[in-house]
Amino acid sequence: MKKLIATLLVAAVWPFVAQAQVSFPYPAIPDVIVDEQARLAYVLEHFWDNYHFDDLSQLNRDTGEQGFVDFINLMQYADSLTCAFAAQTLADSITSTEPRLQHFDGIIDHYLGNPDSPMKNDVTYAHLLRAVTQRLPDGHAVKSRLAFRLALVVRNQPGMLAADFDYIDRQGHHHRLYDIESPLTLIVFSDPECEHCHEIMPRIISNTTLQSDPRLTVLNIYPDDNRKAWEQDVKALPANWREGRSPEGEMMKKQIYALPALPSLYLLDSQKRVLVKDGTLEQVVERIVNSEK
Repeated sequence: MKKLIATLLVAAVWPFVAQAQVSFPYPAIPDVIVDEQARLAYVLEHFWDNYHFDDLSQLNRDTGEQGFVDFINLMQYADSLTCAFAAQTLADSITSTEPRLQHFDGIIDHYLGNPDSPMKNDVTYAHLLRAVTQRLPDGHAVKSRLAFRLALVVRNQPGMLAADFDYIDRQGHHHRLYDIESPLTLIVFSDPECEHCHEIMPRIISNTTLQSDPRLTVLNIYPDDNRKAWEQDVKALPANWREGRSPEGEMMKKQIYALPALPSLYLLDSQKRVLVKDGTLEQVVERIVNSEK
């Protein structure tokens, strides 16, 4: 863990990060703290101690942005209580003035809420949204927006039972997600009118793991309400796949699942607990393969 912290606490140039060369004032870990998890907790809880939130210069803002990238990287290795406390510490600082709030609200959403971000992580995102929302007064414009985001993000988190839903197959028969009995279930949400789906779905459909793993049932769902577009969409699916549409676009209207971008992949276990939420094809395949061990 000591090596991990040392590695992560380096201002690296990330594909999704501003290219400025910055140096964040990381906290110094007392030598008396030797336990690895304790050292990680100390870093997260004191991460922002030396950062000058009131310095609005571009250099300092770039420094804070790079620090935030390292901060959320570390959070994924910490337990939930540590993450919650670390998020609260940051929220205390960024909610004290409007300029701080506006700046960091944008950074949080950029790295954790953007579906194209390689650092997207709904667990970390939920910790930060919850902490910031709790510190803003009722009636604050940002609070209502963050609360709405939080309500979506906390749905169907890894480890939770996935929300059940109704779907209609091409023969007009109604089914429910929980009717599927399978060691693993992959829900592939896609849209025949989505250009990104046209690019990505062939890779998903042709993936050998998704085609051949006998433990896996794949359910391709159209979540919106353009029935005509779905009925005209004829794509060759593997024999072990199922397909359906959400009746009247209920999936999108009620936002039963958070679908910031399509296609969206949710991998579930035999009890319909979420293993991978809105993951990439690579993340899903890796989890399926590793579940054999």
